[in-house]
Parts: sequence; C-alpha cells; structure tokens
Amino acid sequence: MTHQYTAEIAERIQRIEHNILPDPFAWKQDTPRTTLAERMAFYRTPGVSVAVVNNGEIEWARGYGVLEAGRAEPVTTETIFQVCSVSKHVAMVGTLRLAQEGVLDLDEDSNRYLTSWKLPANGSWQPRVTIRQLLGHTAGLSYNWFRGFRRGEATPTLLQVLEGQPPANTPPVRAALIPGSVYRYSGSHYSVLQQLLIDVTGKPFPELMRELVFEPLEMRNSCYDQSYPDSRSTSTAVGHDIGGDPLPGKWRVIPEMAGAGLWTTATDLAKLACEIQRAHLGKPTSFLKQEMVDQALKAQVAPSFGLGLHLEGRGATRRFGHGGSNIGYRCLSNAYVEHGMGAVVLTNSDDGDAVLSDLFRAIAQEYAWPDYQPQRVPVMMSPDSLHIYTGEYESRRGFVLLISQRDDRLFLEAKGQSPIELRPSSENTFFAQALDSEISFAKNEAGEVTGLSLKQEEQQMGAKKVR
Repeated sequence: MTHQYTAEIAERIQRIEHNILPDPFAWKQDTPRTTLAERMAFYRTPGVSVAVVNNGEIEWARGYGVLEAGRAEPVTTETIFQVCSVSKHVAMVGTLRLAQEGVLDLDEDSNRYLTSWKLPANGSWQPRVTIRQLLGHTAGLSYNWFRGFRRGEATPTLLQVLEGQPPANTPPVRAALIPGSVYRYSGSHYSVLQQLLIDVTGKPFPELMRELVFEPLEMRNSCYDQSYPDSRSTSTAVGHDIGGDPLPGKWRVIPEMAGAGLWTTATDLAKLACEIQRAHLGKPTSFLKQEMVDQALKAQVAPSFGLGLHLEGRGATRRFGHGGSNIGYRCLSNAYVEHGMGAVVLTNSDDGDAVLSDLFRAIAQEYAWPDYQPQRVPVMMSPDSLHIYTGEYESRRGFVLLISQRDDRLFLEAKGQSPIELRPSSENTFFAQALDSEISFAKNEAGEVTGLSLKQEEQQMGAKKVR
C-alpha cells in the first residue's frame, strides 16, 4: 500500500533515511552520516518496518527492504513481523481490560484463577503469586527465554511448557525467589499469565486478545495464532540469522504466545502506543481508563519496569515501551508518556538491534525528542558552582570514582584510567563526551551532594560520596 504524505512529512522521512548516525559514541557535530539502506546492508538486515507517532497520532509509516533475502517482494506497512517480547506488552493491555471489567483482581493470588494448572508448592511452602507480580516480572519464577520451535517439529502445549515436559525446551515454571522481593525478567511469568487468562475466560488466547485488544483498536494485521503467517506468505517478514541467511523453516513457532508469539505490524503497535498516551492524559477513550494505564506506568520493584512496560526518563521525559529479541527478529516500541511522540521499529534479522538503534536516533533527532538526542549539547555553568560535586564516590561493590575540578571543567577518574572530562547537560547531570555515559548527582535538602548515579548504556551504578 502506498501512502501519500504532505511535502513537509515527506521531507522529514527523507532526512531520517539519509541522516543515520552510525556511531553512538561519537558525539561530534561533524560525525559523517550514512543512510538507512547502507546500515541495513552492513548488518545484513533484509527488512525494516517503522511507524512514527507525533502529536499523539501516527504521522507516517513505511516499509524498507524485502521480506526475505534473495526475494523481490518488498516490506510494506502491512507486512507482519514476529515481535518477540513486545508480545508481553500487548498481553498486559488485554489483562488490564479484564481487570477494568472486574473479571480479575491484579492483587489476587493467581492460583485462585488457574484451573488447568496451578503454581505448585516448593516442598511445604506454597508461594502466593499475584497477577500484578506476573505482569511486572516480580513473581520470582524460574528463568527462561523462548527459543521457539522449527515449523513442522513437535510443538509443546502450554501445559507442557509450564511443567517443562518434552517437547518443551524450557525448564518447569516454579517459584525460585520470594514473590515481590526482586525484579527478575523472565518469560515464565507470561506463560502463567497466558494460562490464567485462558482458564478465566474459557477462550483460546488468540481469540481473547482479538476481542480485548485488536478489534477495539482496529489492529487489523495482528494475531497471536501461530498459523497466522502461513496464510500471509506474501506479507510475512521471514526471519534471518546473524549472517543474513533465512532461518530454516523461515520463522519459529512460539506456543508461549503471551510472552513472545505475537505477529503484527509497526502501525498496529503504534496505534496501541497512541491509545496508552490518550488514556494517561485523560482524553476520551472507551478502551482503558486513566487509572488503569497509570498502574502500568508506575514502576514496581525495579525503577525501570512497570506492568508489561519498560520505563525510561524522568518527569516530562518519561517514556514507555518494550523491546524484543526472538531468533531471527529484533524490535522496539518506545513512546513518551506526556509528549505524544514515539516510534515502533521492527526488523527481520538477528543483527537488527543495531539497525533499529540507528533509526531511533535519527527519528529522535528529527523530531527533537527530549532526553534522547544523539548529539548532546552542554549548558553553561559557573566555575564557582562546580566544586560541590568534587570528591570520592564509592559504589556498594567497592568501585571508587574521583570527581575533580580543573579551572571551569569537571573530570571523572576511575582507578587505572586517565581523567575523562564531564560536560554539564543540566544543573545536576553531566555527560562524558568520550563515552556513552552520563552522571547524575544526588543532593540532600541542604543542597549538599551525597552521591551519584553513573549510567552506561542501559546499566546504572550508584555511588555514595565518601570524601
């Protein structure tokens, strides 16, 4: 399907396609740019689908490349991809709708609702796991990642998955940690959730999600049924390995549908992101109420995860979404809570992570996404105001950082390393121009600096000021 956009939007699309920053660590204004097509070729990613949200609506969507390496059929906005763990995000929305209707209580013991299977006792101890804990990965269940099964091979039932019985390729689902005590990301939580939703409603999971999510939001190209791509051979993106070769059987079958088995388009996922934004802002919607959406947007045990949603940023820069990684596919949905902006990028390659990261940075720059800029611009600070940050900071594992001042500049120094200059991006936040890292300083009520948080990529390390 060909879409006609205004000249302004068409120019934006072209700038994004030709304004890819290939090296996220080079924060220079003169860093050479490349094109999306060149990055796809470099990472042997045959197909990409993208949808961009602006002002709370889908502003544009486009497909790039081909369904399968060596074939000519192009990726379009109606091409379906296996969206991996983004499936959890969508399953969460269906669960909230049932809670909103009073069918489920998020804080009730899951075993109250489970009939076909129940979370077993560990010896004499019977764990109590709530639906909220399943949604937020805080139930402490056994770890697994869904590898899927080749088409034509024996595929386990969901009950076999839960019990770890052949032909399942994951361990049995059991409580491994105290429920509610820690965040532990694992697909096992959503296998239990899938069975719970089936038991409560008496409906097959694909049919239930169609009624709860896809039909109300007019997500016409979305389905959890694992036979769905078989009926769409001319509009299904084939998965590829890290060398760029098509997967044997073209894609994997995922019986753990709630955790990793959704087939959909970037446009359909963007519709869902827009609905979450609208509901949070209290705009008229019959889909989800504001109070339900805000529960999903509230951090649980970990500050970076709510209910079925990864959370990033603070205050006005808060974002929500989910990434995904299945054999042959990589994808990401990310949108702002407040600003009505966001994007969804789907790829059909094990190396697609690099492509979608490049593309997200280009979109962020074009639309001036706050707190997501590849080129960080320092702010001016008086040299007299910098001394409060100097001193030694020690993390819980004994790693010590030294912050020092030289004239009007701050430096970060780790043991055995030469000093790294820090540039201010706000009063209490600094970035290292030489690295993909950021330091945020914490202050007490008297304005004294008490500690710092060092963010490198997606990992954060806290350190207390000791001298």
